[in-house]
Amino acid sequence: MIAVTVVSRVALEALFPSLTLHGIGLILNWVFVALVVGLVAWLGWWEKIRLTAPVNRRALIYLLPFAAMVFVPVAFGFAIPDVSLVEGTTLPAWAALFVVVVGVALGAAVSEELLYRGVLLRALEPRGRVLAVVLPAVVFGLSHVSQVILGNSLAEWLPQMILIIPLGIGLGAVAFRLESLWPLVLWHFSVDVTGLLVANPSPLMDLAAIGLIFVVFVVGVSLLWQDRRLEAPRTRARTELPE
Repeated sequence: MIAVTVVSRVALEALFPSLTLHGIGLILNWVFVALVVGLVAWLGWWEKIRLTAPVNRRALIYLLPFAAMVFVPVAFGFAIPDVSLVEGTTLPAWAALFVVVVGVALGAAVSEELLYRGVLLRALEPRGRVLAVVLPAVVFGLSHVSQVILGNSLAEWLPQMILIIPLGIGLGAVAFRLESLWPLVLWHFSVDVTGLLVANPSPLMDLAAIGLIFVVFVVGVSLLWQDRRLEAPRTRARTELPE
């Protein structure tokens, strides 16, 4: 993803020099969607990554702290941000809202959930749920260095990259319980929309978000601990030789 970001930025700046970094980021967002959907189609993993499975409704309770993350920005009001995709022009409010909701939030939700809680999670599952959750979570966090490549501040994004790792651990652990990927896609979309439209972000909102990420991380670790305890007897049974 980092390589694609670098190559895409260089190519787009050469081909369309009037594009802003927001414009490049929007195009790149949907390049990632196409790549990830293409990967799933090539593997034939629609069922394997739980896109066709019903939701385990009993596990929806684990989404409560995630739902709180969606609604925290509501307390700080909403506003449509100024969006410029081409130098010297600013989109009207309705177009800016469409870009934020569909162009950014929807694209990120689809590509990131299908990749990290879909393909990578299920590819690593045979090696144990702990590895299948933790490794994609780390990659999930580090991949956001692409935002710095697109011109955003490292000082702004480094703390977010670090916090994304424990968040990813919680997401991965819950993904196993939900048995369907769609609730996480919907959550990811919702949290990006409210986060991108918040009118007055403040340190209080950041503290609330950090607190909820800590809760999500604790839930994730607890679920992984349960899984590890259940996996241990099965692993011993497979390794024991018959008498």
